[in-house]
Order: sequence, then C-alpha cells, then structure tokens
Amino acid sequence: MKYTSRHVKKFLEEGKIDPELWKIHFPHVLPSHVPECSECEDKKNDLCQGGKNPVDYFLGIYAESEAAKISDNDRKARKDKSKKFFPDAKGKKSKVPAGANISFDQSKM
Repeated sequence: MKYTSRHVKKFLEEGKIDPELWKIHFPHVLPSHVPECSECEDKKNDLCQGGKNPVDYFLGIYAESEAAKISDNDRKARKDKSKKFFPDAKGKKSKVPAGANISFDQSKM
C-alpha cells in the first residue's frame, strides 16, 4: 500500500509507530514527507538489507509486539478458564458412594 503523510502522522499519534524509533531512523525527514528505504539511517550505514517499505516495517514491529502481548494474556486466561469450566478435572471426589445405584431411591429399602 502506498502511504501518505497523513497515514504516517495518524500511525505516530495512535502509537502504531514508535515516534522515538521513527526519529532515530529518519532524523532529517519532514513530517510532510513519507520516507523511502534509502533515506533510513540504517540503510545509509549498511546495517539493513533495504528494499522494504519503512511504514510497513514499523507497522510490522507493532503487530509483532501486540501479538506477543495477546499470547501472554491467553496463556494465563486459559488456565483460569479451565478451572472455571471444568471444576471436576482437578480430581474432586463425587458425593455418591462407588457401589450405589443412583437410578432409584435406596433410602426405603
């Protein structure tokens, strides 16, 4: 997707792109300009392979961090859910004796 300066500004305001990291990679880029990969400081210093859309790259970093947060929350929630929905799974004893026939009332025998 081709991004405009409005897209970049919106992503920076929403926190989808880390503003500090953006400033480190693109210190001389004006807010009205969407940078290209060749303008990145890492590319200029040969620390990056290049050939990527910088906005997509930064949005990918955000998506990975959100996925990690969600997976951490799911692990804890799953354990709580299993106790809630399957209370007998932890080995609770039943209140009926093992040899009793519960199909009819045995108290009047």
